[in-house]
Amino acid sequence: MSPSEPVIELKLNDAAFAKLRKFGNNLKPVDEKNGWFFQIVFELIDAALTNYQQLRTGYNDSNFPLLAWACRNLLELAIFMKYVLISEANARRFGDDRLIDGCDIITSLKTLEHHIDPQSDTRLLDDALARMQAQMVVEGVTAKRYLVTGDLADIVGMKEDFACMNRVCSKLVHPTAWSVLAMNKGENSFSQSRQIFLSAGARYGCDLYLAIREHNATHGMKPKP
Repeated sequence: MSPSEPVIELKLNDAAFAKLRKFGNNLKPVDEKNGWFFQIVFELIDAALTNYQQLRTGYNDSNFPLLAWACRNLLELAIFMKYVLISEANARRFGDDRLIDGCDIITSLKTLEHHIDPQSDTRLLDDALARMQAQMVVEGVTAKRYLVTGDLADIVGMKEDFACMNRVCSKLVHPTAWSVLAMNKGENSFSQSRQIFLSAGARYGCDLYLAIREHNATHGMKPKP
């Protein structure tokens, strides 16, 4: 790859995500009834834009953990968006996960507190959990476990992308033998991965953009039945 090619690719990626930002900013809820759907879509777009900036920073700084993290996040966000756009039931199920995740976080923190100090005062956590569980009742959330991204990837036709890229990115994001021993102060024994992560992450962000643009053109900011 010639030195000019990465520069050109960055410019093309920047232009694509600028279009995504403009598109997201122009989206409006069609009515109060469907406002919840607009909010999910808007937050997914916003997360994609944030992670693209992290992808770009990771690439420019040769920060491989940040680069891999952002690439994987963009992959997962594309999967989430495609899943949400399939049906209203899927969109509502994804929205439910914020409460399921919240309960998991609080419960895990309580467990940790009691592990560190069995006499620990967890009344604040107890109160937060009670309010979270009450909100689940109000919204009719019955699922007991959060959605598994790998399962969603299979549903939206991105099974291979997730299986391969999630595995690769995890080697750099988490402390592994590779990330500890094969990377040192920004250098990487597989330096070509820098370009791969940039290209793949940008592609996943564009996949998200194309999916929601097509949906909006046909259905507006309403979920499919």
